[in-house]
Amino acid sequence: MCAPVLHCYADYKWTGPSEPVAQLCRELTRLGWRSDLACTRPPRPAEGPLGARARDMGLRVFDEFRFDSSRNIWRNCRDVRRLRELISQGDYRIVHCHGTWDHVLAAVAAAPHRERIPLVRSDHRARRYGRGPLSRLLLGPRMTDHLIVLTDACAADAVERLRLAPGSVTTVRGAVDCDEFRPTDAPAGLREELGLAAGDVVFGVVSRIQRHRRFDVLLKAARIIQRRDGRVKIAVCGRGTHRRELLYDPVARMGLEDTVIPLGYRRGDYRDVLTAFDAGAMLVPGSDGSCRAALQMAAMGKPLVVARRGALPDVVEDGRTGVVVRDTPENLAEAILGMAADAEARRRMGEAARRRMCGEFSLPVQARRVAEVYRRLLGAP
Repeated sequence: MCAPVLHCYADYKWTGPSEPVAQLCRELTRLGWRSDLACTRPPRPAEGPLGARARDMGLRVFDEFRFDSSRNIWRNCRDVRRLRELISQGDYRIVHCHGTWDHVLAAVAAAPHRERIPLVRSDHRARRYGRGPLSRLLLGPRMTDHLIVLTDACAADAVERLRLAPGSVTTVRGAVDCDEFRPTDAPAGLREELGLAAGDVVFGVVSRIQRHRRFDVLLKAARIIQRRDGRVKIAVCGRGTHRRELLYDPVARMGLEDTVIPLGYRRGDYRDVLTAFDAGAMLVPGSDGSCRAALQMAAMGKPLVVARRGALPDVVEDGRTGVVVRDTPENLAEAILGMAADAEARRRMGEAARRRMCGEFSLPVQARRVAEVYRRLLGAP
């Protein structure tokens, strides 16, 4: 049994969380669950690639919404009326929300139809839930018929803290395009262009440069690594308004210019840059709790050193596809040095990481698991 679904997401940018939403809609449509996308109107047409790229993917898009979480009653009422029109006039059997404010407004709009049109919420952040009444209101049965989370730990936490019935929460892991991100050699001359020597063992860090991303711990670990093995390099790929304060200035002050290589934000050559890494590292998930960059590196056969935070211990099987550590500088340095010293172990763990991504974290697998939730909600066998 397949039926049309209206997906709601309060953004207009092509970001870490929004790309997986569009990819999920495409994969569900391929399975027969036509998935239309209601998203936010960009302030200027040139700044809104989510709607445009979703259309390029073959999706029907309604990008006239504001989903304004400020106290703009007019905009919110207009969004509710438009959502109610779509739900009433369309043939949707499910409404699936991916953010907080689109969820709030969709719940109001869909309230008259909840007996026949269930409301699903995907939480794209691997987080602890609050025990207060607001959390239970937003994610509980009054506004949500089914909650999809990223890890089994999140599901258990939702049952305990939000007092949800176990059958109303499902774990659906993040996903990566295993055809786009696959093992391949770096283009000729790229490593040299990035300032990397032939004998270097390069650990890639793909992350926005933000205060909460623990760059202080990374740099302290880099200082330990520098003293013990000059071949090991940490290449940081990302941007952020505090990059000078958190990365550039400390690297210079600590004398780490030969060990920590800032690569800046990569757009057109992003995937090529990933091929130049021998392994990856990640300490803190970003706005996309599925840790998309970690999934991409793993799909390319890169073993990972990760912290025991968020979904990262679920992405990496400790000792098999990488190493999971309690991220003190000392622990992080030891894990990176150990992996750098054993090329055969890196190869073995990288191959296992690739197999796991294809088997458990691929886009078709994710879509099939979401479709199972839909079937249960609609009472299909």
